Amino acid sequence: MKYLFPFLFLTLLLFSGCSQKEVVVVVEMQPVEQEAKVEAPSIVKIDKEAVLRSTVVESALQHLHKNSGKDCSGFVELVNFQNSEPYYKSGELSKFYDNTNRSKAIFNLMRAKNRVFEKEIPKVGDLVFFEDTLQHSKRKVGSFNITHIGIVTKIDEDGTIHFIHNTQGKNRVDQLNMNFSQTPIISGKSVNSYLKKCDSSTPKQKCLSAYYFTAFATPLFGEQIILSQN
Repeated sequence: MKYLFPFLFLTLLLFSGCSQKEVVVVVEMQPVEQEAKVEAPSIVKIDKEAVLRSTVVESALQHLHKNSGKDCSGFVELVNFQNSEPYYKSGELSKFYDNTNRSKAIFNLMRAKNRVFEKEIPKVGDLVFFEDTLQHSKRKVGSFNITHIGIVTKIDEDGTIHFIHNTQGKNRVDQLNMNFSQTPIISGKSVNSYLKKCDSSTPKQKCLSAYYFTAFATPLFGEQIILSQN
């Protein structure tokens, strides 16, 4: 009898050990929600002056092939007025006449405000001045006898400057390139327009826009300028 309890204990232990199954605890993994990536808003920098320059040129080109303004300075005056006067205030112009030529008065005003330059590359929207372009006048280098004016509309990589101006009763786009001042056409492309009619005794290069070029002038845009009034 004294061996009965140990025997029963060992028997129970044996059977419980064989019948015991390994318990595996399965933990269900919850999908981890990925944090939504918030992309930083891209910052678009707007060159306000470039936009305003383009607006002025767009306004000027609306008068292409028309006689708006009646002459070169009248055309610039019209574009200036339609774009909130980025070049000069009309009320100031009367102080800068030294003859009856309005182109010269505009040049004098811009030069007085230190906005005239010759050597630097111009930008779209700059004014371009020429001297002694009248049929009866002779070119005098450095005389500043301004007789013609236009507005720069485009600049090519080769240095060709396109400008809109009123000539012979119509607004048109012509070219100026000081890098090729003696040449009107290169590889079929106009780089210097004829700005004056030449007689047979005058060398052709003395009729080109580069020959009569004087200077450029930069506008002074105000904060109030947004769109043209066309």
